[in-house]
Amino acid sequence: MHIALWSPGWPVEKYQNGIVTYVHSMKQELEGLGHRVSVFTARKDAAVTDPHVHLVRHGAWGRFARRVAGPMFSVERGIADFGRVAAAAMLAVHRREPIDIIEMEESFGWAADVGRLTSIPVLVKLHGPAFLSLVENEASTPVGAGRVDREGRALAVAAAIASPSALTLAQTVDRYRLTPRITQRIVNPLDMGAQAPIWRLDGCDPNTILFVGRFDRRKGADVMLQAFEILLRQRPQLKLIFVGPDPGLLLPDGSRTHFEPYLSTLLPAGLRSRVEYRGRMANQDIARLRVEAMTTVLASRWENQGYAALEAMFQGCPLVCTDADACQEIVSHGVNGRLARSENPASFAAEIAAMLDDPVHASQMGAAARKYVLEHHAARKVANEALDLYRRVIANARA
Repeated sequence: MHIALWSPGWPVEKYQNGIVTYVHSMKQELEGLGHRVSVFTARKDAAVTDPHVHLVRHGAWGRFARRVAGPMFSVERGIADFGRVAAAAMLAVHRREPIDIIEMEESFGWAADVGRLTSIPVLVKLHGPAFLSLVENEASTPVGAGRVDREGRALAVAAAIASPSALTLAQTVDRYRLTPRITQRIVNPLDMGAQAPIWRLDGCDPNTILFVGRFDRRKGADVMLQAFEILLRQRPQLKLIFVGPDPGLLLPDGSRTHFEPYLSTLLPAGLRSRVEYRGRMANQDIARLRVEAMTTVLASRWENQGYAALEAMFQGCPLVCTDADACQEIVSHGVNGRLARSENPASFAAEIAAMLDDPVHASQMGAAARKYVLEHHAARKVANEALDLYRRVIANARA
């Protein structure tokens, strides 16, 4: 089978993104099972030599469109029409080496253009539907509203819809009143390899907390920092390591702030040294930090099935996780992690404190988390389930 996968960037070592991680894992496993996989991406590192990774060149098309349309051309139009550019790239490969199925994300409704212009069956894998994942007033902006609308129209004509989360799948079908012929839950695969360090109680710092995520509202960076401020009042010996890029945090008044200014308004000068901001880090370095911390925290306002949680669980790390949306499908409170109420700093502070105060139970939950991921998210198992779904979609399209 020749399978085409869409990825927002390539390779995973440079583009730390959940969809890129997913595509990387699927490509490895599908090729290991004897199938050909072509990856199409809008951003590709110059060092990539894999002939089956194809860069979709949008810039040249965009410059042409601006010359033709002049002032009428807009960023929104350029984003929306990118589906046609992606379709052209896939069609060029298809004519040389026929593609059996395309799997791509729902973003901006590009899948509709790809399916219409290539006539290849398209499976849409839900990674973050805009109507769920946009925070605050983003969905009401022209770009946000347009994205929500385009995604709904594209999903209505998709050959099939899959999602790592049963909840996200049900919410999407209900939101757009879809009647798809094929829907299926396919969880995110994960295999960090034998070299990934495993968390041990006697190898961690009992006073260190780790947060991995962007400094923005969706990832709950403000919730994490406010929870840590609460903890510091009674536990001044604690340390928080914050890992992730800083695109800026949108404030209620519409302004945007960044990590250092926000921290300076939250903590007095004498306590700011208890927070270490590491910025963007390589995956292997983050893996080492996880086993050095007593607990890892995921504080997102919305998650589908985030790799930040799955990777911590794979390494056996005690995890304090938001109870937002699909997180409750992978984390059972008190069994393989602790759940805190979304957007509630006091709840996060209480759950982190409970984890710190009972290290033996924390260790047991970390072990249970690792067992869960190894059983339910094994990459080869997920790839085989995806292949079965691909075959159904292809057979349905031919019929």
